[in-house]
Amino acid sequence: MLIGLLFAAALAATALQESLQDQSAPSPTAAQVEAARSEAQSIIERSQVGDFFENITTTDTPQTRHKPSGMVCSFTAGDPRNAINLYPTSEGGPRRGDDASCGTWWGTTYVTNFATRYPQQYEQEQLFGSAVRDIRENWQNVVALEGNVRGATIAGQEPPLVGVFNAERNGQRRTTAVVLRNIGDWSFKVRATGEADDPEVSVAATFAFGAAIPGGWEIIRSSQ
Repeated sequence: MLIGLLFAAALAATALQESLQDQSAPSPTAAQVEAARSEAQSIIERSQVGDFFENITTTDTPQTRHKPSGMVCSFTAGDPRNAINLYPTSEGGPRRGDDASCGTWWGTTYVTNFATRYPQQYEQEQLFGSAVRDIRENWQNVVALEGNVRGATIAGQEPPLVGVFNAERNGQRRTTAVVLRNIGDWSFKVRATGEADDPEVSVAATFAFGAAIPGGWEIIRSSQ
């Protein structure tokens, strides 16, 4: 499946133009594309988000787009845990449809993409600091990983803010990552959590982020 090929490319942790040079994989059939499109539509309908998400599937990877922000959600085909969420409104917070996420499993790593438009227009450093504090307050024995942390890049994109941590939750050790960048009025974020000491968690997080922000998926498609 295409998402598997893209994730394999991400694991190479190279510039996307170089990592997608292998064109040997067969193109998906019309039936495969239609099945993926049907699955994406099913995710939208069961999540009750049709007012704010549209089905943009053109390959064998189910995909949706958050219409207000342009965030693209790519889902692992056939996984019933695929989900889209719209978060409740509150006084002074984002209006309905301006705070959304989508989540899917990439192997043993669960990846959630977020798009939020805050009325207060917080700086990305403020939002990143808040995301890191959330990890430190809700996980135990949190240790920030510094130095040679692996990541994936998509050519032409500005680098986001990235934090990777080893931590414990519910008695289990995990590696968890946060990736964040503001674009215009919108804040885009990825949270990814996987097996402890797995360096691919940060790769999955950074690649998923780059593919989801406006223009990212188009770069990927044009590089194939």
